[in-house]
Amino acid sequence: MTAAGTAPAPPWHGPRGRRAWRRGSVRCVESPLRPGNRVFVALDLPEGARRLLGEAGATAAAAAPGGRPVPPGNLHLTLDFLGRVPPGAWPEVRAAALEALAGPPIATGLGAPRARPRAARARLVAVELLDPEGAIDARARRVRAAADAVLGRPADPAPPWPHVTVARLRRAARVDLGGIRVAEHVFDISRAALYDSHQSQEGPPRYRELAAIDLGPVP
Repeated sequence: MTAAGTAPAPPWHGPRGRRAWRRGSVRCVESPLRPGNRVFVALDLPEGARRLLGEAGATAAAAAPGGRPVPPGNLHLTLDFLGRVPPGAWPEVRAAALEALAGPPIATGLGAPRARPRAARARLVAVELLDPEGAIDARARRVRAAADAVLGRPADPAPPWPHVTVARLRRAARVDLGGIRVAEHVFDISRAALYDSHQSQEGPPRYRELAAIDLGPVP
């Protein structure tokens, strides 16, 4: 599966009037990649999971000085952070990432809260996602390998860590993880996307969708 190719006619317009097209289960936004892009590849979460994660993030942020919950609309599972992608390499990067993402939906569930780098001096609070079949790990490794090949990056020796960041702290502080309750919840992830992260000095970043794929049986 590839995002490259000629768009079928007539095209339709996505958010903010950007020209977009669909090819099978793939959706791409046809607009130039901005020079200062910060691209990442993520698994999108269903609404129920984001609601519960948002509640955990609000609790974590309220319990720590300078804590800020991640807005529910920004909650996602990052598979790979590409950073700045040269605009000329974008079509190949996009196609390789979408091909690596293709596959069946992923069964997962909410796990335990974790503080990083450690609970005594945390800068963020995350909730781990369960990966009983190793599907998240496998998909992340495929995406990493595809991006490494196109961008010429060295392989990252660190294993993937399936998690969702739910709160960030302005400065390092102690976090009582015992006070953060995460409801038991199992669900399927059926969509993945590539985003450009627009940083802001006044609030949380804005994530602009660049391409997306529905996860389903591969013919």
